[in-house]
Amino acid sequence: MERADSDLQALLGPGASIRRLMGVWWSQGRYGRICSAASASVTVSSFIWLSTFTGLKLVLDPPQQLEDIALCCFVIVLCSGFLAKVAFFIYKSDALRELLQLLSDARRNYGDGKSSRSIRRRYQKLSRRLYLCMQVAVLQGLAAWVSTPVLVRVFLTSEQNSLESARQFPVPLWFPGNMYASPTYEILYILQAFSQLAATQSSLCVDAFFIHMILMVAAELEVLNENISTMQKIHLKFQGTEHQHHRTITKYEEPTIENGYLHTTTYVSSEDFSGEMYLQLVKNVQHHHVILRSVSLLQRVMTISIFILLFVNMADLCSCIFVTAVVLQRDGNITKALKPLLTIPPLLYETGMYCIFGQILTDQSEKLAYSAVNCGWADCDARFKRSLLVFMTVAGRPLEITVG
Repeated sequence: MERADSDLQALLGPGASIRRLMGVWWSQGRYGRICSAASASVTVSSFIWLSTFTGLKLVLDPPQQLEDIALCCFVIVLCSGFLAKVAFFIYKSDALRELLQLLSDARRNYGDGKSSRSIRRRYQKLSRRLYLCMQVAVLQGLAAWVSTPVLVRVFLTSEQNSLESARQFPVPLWFPGNMYASPTYEILYILQAFSQLAATQSSLCVDAFFIHMILMVAAELEVLNENISTMQKIHLKFQGTEHQHHRTITKYEEPTIENGYLHTTTYVSSEDFSGEMYLQLVKNVQHHHVILRSVSLLQRVMTISIFILLFVNMADLCSCIFVTAVVLQRDGNITKALKPLLTIPPLLYETGMYCIFGQILTDQSEKLAYSAVNCGWADCDARFKRSLLVFMTVAGRPLEITVG
């Protein structure tokens, strides 16, 4: 029981504490769900507050400059995409828990040897490194948005030193009354900074979870490839030993720290060899079936939210490039161009990661057929060969996560 809980905690991946704090990952139990609902309300309110007041700015007090209009549209579209992603993540929480339980069972039942644990640890370390890179990319963009109004105020000339020019906001907004007077300005500034932090962190942690799940499924595929290749060792042992009129093999009965199977030398016939190979094939086929279910669940959870996200990112990249080019060409104002310029790397990073690590999963699935060919099937009976052919037919179609 303790080990199962440990596996589930490891499968939650980096950023699990932030997801719970933001209400994106709901806790179990009545009290836990109430706290999660309250946190989720604050997070969702941050998205709504940013997009609503920016939209009111466009309608009630339209900016004069084209790049300012593009910046307002960027904020509205980005917040809408983040909101859709987080909302669908919360809505699909039951399917996510089922996916975690499925992968936890796979870790416990298939490939529990030293080699398998090493593979899974390697993918977990990769997931943690990616999470840190994501945080760096997002936080530098967030710092640019929050600090730009302060930098603009520092570099203002005496001719530009009006109250409205000196007191800008991280995000364009409309507010009834004099929003540049103290303490209204300071309160709105802090609210915007907090909302931006909540929006970016909740969205980032959802991305980190999806990427982590893709890597965990890829790890299971690599473990499966390892276990299929291990079957060849049984075949080689069978070929290399002979005692009187019976061929002998080293029989693998229990998991070991080397290859997933504890070997105890015993002398058996070639029929027993085929039976042992068949049992290992059945176990590997069951593992493959669990992986197929995991990919199906993951795709079902990701399809709508990530499709919206990729579409939104494409529009936002165009907006950021346009605003940066116009500001630099017309004014040469590096400070004003800082916000859209530093927003481009996290958008590219977020979009590229789904493509790159989705391809890792596909590449691992393509190796299954090659591993099966080299498993030492030639001396096995017809039952094993028929089953192996069926497995190779299924494994011949690479696994892909398609969104939209």
